[in-house]
Amino acid sequence: MGGPGLSKPHAVCEVELLTRGPVRPADRTLATTKVRALCELGHEPVLSAVVKLRIRPVSNDTLDAIAEASLDLNGVPIRAHAAARTLAEAIDEMDERLTRRLRRHRKRLEDRHHDRDPEPVRTHPGYARLDPDEREVVRHKTLAMVPMSAEEAADEMDLLDHGFYLYLDADHGLDRVVYRNGDGGLHVAPAVDGEDLSDARPPISAAALVLNHLPLEEAEVLLDEGDEAFVFFAEPGTDRGQVLYRRFDGHYGLVTPAV
Repeated sequence: MGGPGLSKPHAVCEVELLTRGPVRPADRTLATTKVRALCELGHEPVLSAVVKLRIRPVSNDTLDAIAEASLDLNGVPIRAHAAARTLAEAIDEMDERLTRRLRRHRKRLEDRHHDRDPEPVRTHPGYARLDPDEREVVRHKTLAMVPMSAEEAADEMDLLDHGFYLYLDADHGLDRVVYRNGDGGLHVAPAVDGEDLSDARPPISAAALVLNHLPLEEAEVLLDEGDEAFVFFAEPGTDRGQVLYRRFDGHYGLVTPAV
C-alpha cells in the first residue's frame, strides 16, 4: 500500500478518549472506531491520538455537542473540530474534516517524494475599474458560523479557492478571518494573546488587523482608499465580525454571520 518510498501501514493506533457531560457509550465507540480507521491515511507513524467529546450544559446555543480529534503523525499535529446538535452528528463532521486533512497531508508527502514543485498560490486578474461613486454591495452572503479552528478555516478557504474566510473560532469564541497575503502566507485576525499557530500545517501567523467598529459606508471608504482586498469590521454596538471585499467587477461583496 502507498507509493514507493513511503512508509508501510502501521499498527492500528490507540485512541485516548476524554469526555465531559452525559456522553453515551455508543458515541464513545463511534468516535474511537472512526479515528482508529483513519490512522493509516497519513502514511506516517501515529505517535498519539486523542479524542474529546463534550456535551455543553443547557445554553442558548443549539450546537451543544462538540467532538475534537488530534493526531500526532510523527511530530506533525493534525486536528479537527466539529459542533452539532447531537454527538453522533458532531463525530461524523469531525471524521469528515479529519479525513480531508489527513489526505492533504498524505498528498504533500507523496509530492515531496516525487520531487514535485509545491502547488503554486493561485493569483487572480486585477479588479475592473469602476468609479467609487458607482460601487455598491451587489452580493451579501450570510454564513451560519460553525465553530472551528484556524487550521480548519484555512482548509475551508483553500477548498473554496477564496482569498479569505470568516469563521467563528472554537477556541476563543470570537469571529475571526483567516486569509493569504501577497506572498501566499497564511494569517489570522484578530490576534489573540498567547496564541501560537506556528505548528499548524502550513503555519499561520497573527495579523496586525484589528476588528474595526464602523458603519458599512465607512468600511467602503476604507476599502476604496487602501490596497487590501477586504476590510474586516463590525457595525458600531456589535462585536460580530463582517468582511467587505472587492469583487472583480469593481463592486463590493459583503459576508456577515447569521444571527
